[in-house]
Amino acid sequence: MALAWSFSARLIIALLVTSVATGCSVVPLPKTAPAREQSAREQQWDIADCKAEMGYQTGYSPADSPLANWFQRLFFWSAAGAATGGTIMLFPAAAGASVTGATFISSPIGDAIVAGAGAGAITGTMLSLSGQPRFERAWIACMESRGYAIVSEGHP
Repeated sequence: MALAWSFSARLIIALLVTSVATGCSVVPLPKTAPAREQSAREQQWDIADCKAEMGYQTGYSPADSPLANWFQRLFFWSAAGAATGGTIMLFPAAAGASVTGATFISSPIGDAIVAGAGAGAITGTMLSLSGQPRFERAWIACMESRGYAIVSEGHP
């Protein structure tokens, strides 16, 4: 039984290491080819400019891995949700209602903060899952609008 557990533990550790390693790599963007007579310098500038602009518009960082983008969205939206939940529950407290419960966390305000953080975590995760495809579509549209063709993998 110990041998089976040892094998299972190694398998789980290998899967976790693999998933973290894949999540930590930056996904390359598709190759582009100038459709007009853009120089190599112009092409590099347009690639960088479209990365920056589309990253700003979609909220996805192409310089970070999908895992890093997930952590960024998770923490941002969790904090925003907690702040929103706490703010909503503080209005009645500020109007004269008392905070009940043995501690702050067991109070309605604490419950609202925890609920808001949970809702924010769900929102951040969903935005993260769709972030890379949204960014890539926007980046491709930006590059095509500047006169570049997207080169398929394996085809010149």
